[in-house]
Amino acid sequence: MPIQLDRNIEAVRLEMSDVRQPIDDEWQEEMKRRDYLISNRLNNSSVTIGQLFDKALEKAQRGARKCTTEAAKAEYIRRHANIVGVVGPPGVGKTTLSKMMVNQILKHEFLPDTEFPFFINVKDIDFNTKMTLLEFLTTNSRVKVNYTEEESKALITFLHNNPNVAIFFDGLDEASTKEFAMISHVCKLDGKSKPVDIMKNLFNFTLLPKAKIVVTSRPGPMYKLHPDYRPNSIFEVLGLLEEAKNNLGTQLCGEKYPAIKKILDQQPNLAHLCYLPINFILIVFCLLSNEGSDIKTMTQVLIFSMTRFVESSHLTGEVPLDSVGAEMVKLARLAYKGLQQRKLVFEKSDFDDVKLADEMVTNFFHTYVDKSSGLRMKILEGNKRSYFTHLTWQEFYAAVYLMLFVSYREFKQLKSIFKDTQWSVVVKFMFGICNPHAYKQLKLIFPAKTIKDYEEKKNFMESMMMESLRSARDEDLIRRFGWLHEYNDDETSRKFEDCLPVELYMDVPKHLPEVGDIVYTLKSFTKPHKLVLDSYNTTTEVLESLLCGIHGTTTTITRLTIDNIKMKDSLMESLLLHLDAMEVLYFSDVTNLSPYMESLSNAINQRSNKIQLLLWGHQLNDDDVIYLAGCLGNISLLDMRDTYISSDQCRVLKQGIQKLPSIQDFELTTNDATGDVKKLVKWFRRYKRSTNPERRSRRKCNIL
Repeated sequence: MPIQLDRNIEAVRLEMSDVRQPIDDEWQEEMKRRDYLISNRLNNSSVTIGQLFDKALEKAQRGARKCTTEAAKAEYIRRHANIVGVVGPPGVGKTTLSKMMVNQILKHEFLPDTEFPFFINVKDIDFNTKMTLLEFLTTNSRVKVNYTEEESKALITFLHNNPNVAIFFDGLDEASTKEFAMISHVCKLDGKSKPVDIMKNLFNFTLLPKAKIVVTSRPGPMYKLHPDYRPNSIFEVLGLLEEAKNNLGTQLCGEKYPAIKKILDQQPNLAHLCYLPINFILIVFCLLSNEGSDIKTMTQVLIFSMTRFVESSHLTGEVPLDSVGAEMVKLARLAYKGLQQRKLVFEKSDFDDVKLADEMVTNFFHTYVDKSSGLRMKILEGNKRSYFTHLTWQEFYAAVYLMLFVSYREFKQLKSIFKDTQWSVVVKFMFGICNPHAYKQLKLIFPAKTIKDYEEKKNFMESMMMESLRSARDEDLIRRFGWLHEYNDDETSRKFEDCLPVELYMDVPKHLPEVGDIVYTLKSFTKPHKLVLDSYNTTTEVLESLLCGIHGTTTTITRLTIDNIKMKDSLMESLLLHLDAMEVLYFSDVTNLSPYMESLSNAINQRSNKIQLLLWGHQLNDDDVIYLAGCLGNISLLDMRDTYISSDQCRVLKQGIQKLPSIQDFELTTNDATGDVKKLVKWFRRYKRSTNPERRSRRKCNIL
């Protein structure tokens, strides 16, 4: 950590919630079926560590309903109730969370019956060496065992039938293999197999069928895991909410934290980055120094932290000043080579290949002894293995190497890998290094005479950002907004806007840092744009922050879908800021909407034109229907799919419809096969036909 502490940090809450998995291609059509969607609908509710497997069991029991026999139901539940995935962006705290789970197991606070916990860092696994299941578990969790062959077979047989085994795989995205997307053969309990096959056989419970398994990963690699092995229940670590940030900030900064918080409150884009714990710690470190008060991007934060460290006594006392720059180039090269080879754990031979000084390893890497009963400490003897103190740092140094030291010819040939999700963080930092000020700072550390083709590579990155921009939407559009934010250059923002279409389509992101990217981009625009926004799988806090951030920009939200969200005062207030410009407002399974129907009705009545209102999956009370009937005059379409109303409430809506000055400018629809809403729609269609002036005129002509 960059901040020196004289005491232990007390735990603060990391927010975690259910997530809906992306759709596999082969299930696209199936997912369109209404009953499938309803059975898999989640409420993005907050989840604690102790609830993980309870939630997985609930979901498995719901999924088992489609099984035709009791045996099949039991097998389905066994397969899906005992494994959970935990995903989140880099630096959100997935490793910390998984270690806390193990800590709670040891205290009998989580999975209290567990007798055999195994904690495995996936980046430590040698995927090239075949081994038995017992060797895999003990070697990779650094447990020393000296059993005979017979004892080993007896032990693995005992574990195979034991329900009190818990295995934690931390960092699936850090695996040095891409074979997780493929089907695997069935492993024998005492046979030797490749580690990737052993893991997949554990994931589908061919091996250790009664164990509990937790797998953490960045989202992309988790969802690339073949569906036969991917956990059915996946939870997302969202990061630090305001209370947790304040708690951690106070512990880090003491009495200086109120001043730091004031700076963050004045810079929302920077505050959004603090949602992730590693970002928060690094940003607070920067803000504690007056030199760090004008930072706007994570590239700037890392450059600042690196510069301060390189100039500090930690390094200058060990590495000669005139050698620091050359050694930093070697460090960057190693970082890049490691990512290119999917290698995150390094040995002495790797350092020797780039001729990196031992002092650099001591200062920039975390080193431990291989197979040393779990001890992780800097040591002098033994088979040492090392890795960067956080993957984010390796990705940053790799970006530096690509932008500064790779030739343009080689750089162009790497374009295909830049589209791989494994390189998404590296690419974002590469755009940050395109910023002229960031480049100037890096030249103070890295020898300027060794820099190659920077301007050509910068132009290449700009063209990649603008490429096919008119067809970009959803995640692709948000990713490019992130590139532009990290670039942080006014002239480039103007070029970017010129390449965009007027109408933009986007899903609300899951995390506040992405909200910061969107808001930064939209605030840089000078021309009007129309935004179609869908909150398919996000949280109330993220949606509210995005709506507040967009307000006051030249961008208007023309269609807003609020899906599976709990309404609250501040969210409704931020929604009403945009209501006058909306053409379509769509509520789907929104909870706690009733307290806000009056203010929503009043706002609709105050509009200068009509709006389409979709209310799907609601149960309206009497007051809700009264407020709804009161604003029908400013609604062109009312869609009430899967919405329940009583016969008395139907009469209230009928009266509201009959009072409309022009029934031909209003449409009512539903998909219900039965119920009072269906009867209301049938009545409406008859009533609309009977009051149609053209129909009356035709009838009069026929009579004449």
